[in-house]
Amino acid sequence: MVFDGLTLQRVLAEISTGLGTQLRQVYQIGKTEFFLKLSKMGIEISVNPSSPYVIASERDRNSPSLETPFSIFLRRHLNGFFVTGIEQKEMDRILRLDFEGRDAFGERTKYSIVTEFIGPGSNMIVLDEEGLIEQTFKEMITSKRSLVRGLKYYSPESPGRCLRELSAEEIVSTLQESNQILSKAISVSFTGLSRATTENIVGYLQLEDVPPLALGKERLRETAEFLKSLVDNSSDDFLFTLEAKNGNELSPIPLDFKGHCEKIPASLAISKTLESIGVETEIDRRKSTILRKIERASKRLFLLAEKLEKELAEVENYEEFRRYGELLVANLYRLKERQSEVELDDWESSSKVKISLDKRLTPSENAQLFFKYFSKSQRKEFQVKKRLRILRAESDYLEQLKEMIVQAETIDDIQEFSSELEEAGIIHKGKSERKKKKKVQNYGPRVFERDGMKYLVGRNNLQNDDITKNASRNDLWFHARGIPGAHVILKRAGKEITSDALHYGSFLAAMYSRGKQSGKVEVVYTEVQNIRKPKGAKPGMVLYKKSETVTVDLTKEMVPKK
Repeated sequence: MVFDGLTLQRVLAEISTGLGTQLRQVYQIGKTEFFLKLSKMGIEISVNPSSPYVIASERDRNSPSLETPFSIFLRRHLNGFFVTGIEQKEMDRILRLDFEGRDAFGERTKYSIVTEFIGPGSNMIVLDEEGLIEQTFKEMITSKRSLVRGLKYYSPESPGRCLRELSAEEIVSTLQESNQILSKAISVSFTGLSRATTENIVGYLQLEDVPPLALGKERLRETAEFLKSLVDNSSDDFLFTLEAKNGNELSPIPLDFKGHCEKIPASLAISKTLESIGVETEIDRRKSTILRKIERASKRLFLLAEKLEKELAEVENYEEFRRYGELLVANLYRLKERQSEVELDDWESSSKVKISLDKRLTPSENAQLFFKYFSKSQRKEFQVKKRLRILRAESDYLEQLKEMIVQAETIDDIQEFSSELEEAGIIHKGKSERKKKKKVQNYGPRVFERDGMKYLVGRNNLQNDDITKNASRNDLWFHARGIPGAHVILKRAGKEITSDALHYGSFLAAMYSRGKQSGKVEVVYTEVQNIRKPKGAKPGMVLYKKSETVTVDLTKEMVPKK
């Protein structure tokens, strides 16, 4: 994604409305993402090396903040301060936010947050009013520049001249000094214009991408005036997007020479582009991390079950031990002492059976040994089968847990899984972390209403248990048949259940299940009084009886509205 100085200028026109507002809270919403909640708006900043950006952002509700030294510093020192300055360093990819307020001792204090959106070197630095570094997102020490607490901050050297400071004639003169093709000459000569942007400039102006001197004075003058107009119109707050195979192309230059493009607000354009090119969000990262851990746990269960299946196969013929023992006891009167083998008539099969014996033992002792083998094998089979049932139940639970993680819509949803994940052994926390652990706010199940009927859909397994446990006996319970999914409760509230209500409840159960991508999903439903949670069962795992089954065709249904 292109995020050059010109793109930053367009975003700056949007976030400049935050000037004079108060910083209410700072959230670190990911490893490299921050959200500054101002009194009238929000600013989201990413210093992800592969896709740094800043946008104006409105969040429905606040996500828990990651506790890092940098985020703690920002909250401790800047919360409650007012934004006194928002500016871009010349045309470079550097944003400066100035803050002023009173510290814990009532002294008026100034801070600045400088964000550098420069690829692998992307960084956030907090400065005091003397320009000294107070804190950095990541410290850096190189031969050219060091970003360490206590040192004076210096901006990185700009690669070219600032267009804002040049006249059209100076722009022409600068370009004429280059022997490179026009698009490269522009990107190298001037700050803030990426190669992708300059190539789009050449395409938009329908110029030949040849060295500037080969263009002719008239066309070169036209290019210079266009470049000057781009940086002079600092109130422009829009960008252009064009659909492409590998995601949207983003540009501060119109792209209609390539095809149909949209002109939309800068922050919205960046958000759509990030989504289209598959830039992983923080919730995606957290989901992926947890799902990988669940997969590893599932693999361990599979290997253990495979081992137990082999053990079970080895003892499945233990009934022969009992039969051999009984045959020996029935024939003790005619057996010789300490034989290595005997051949006896088997009254069950009406045939002769050869039995190998331990010649060190008497026939009677051999019989007792066979009975001992029989009892031991029988006990082992019982224990192995019991363990296999437990493993299969745990495996089913992990599949259910996996589906609920996939359905999580916010970081808050992910946070609410923490205790369940710890209990399942998916994540581990030390004693000190458990002591510090804050109670996660429960935002409750998803709620849908239709034709006066209310439906509850669990967001996680603990919630699935909760809404089912607290439902009335005559409320209806829905679940996708035989596959992981959410519990759905239709609140009867004394009303008659219509076929449409049954259909919608089944539809929700299908939508919030693993079968949602398969088209048709079988859903079972029954009254809550027919639901039973076995003793020791994992969260979200229940048994039911007296159920009805319906088939939901999701290809013909509409997405539910909350």
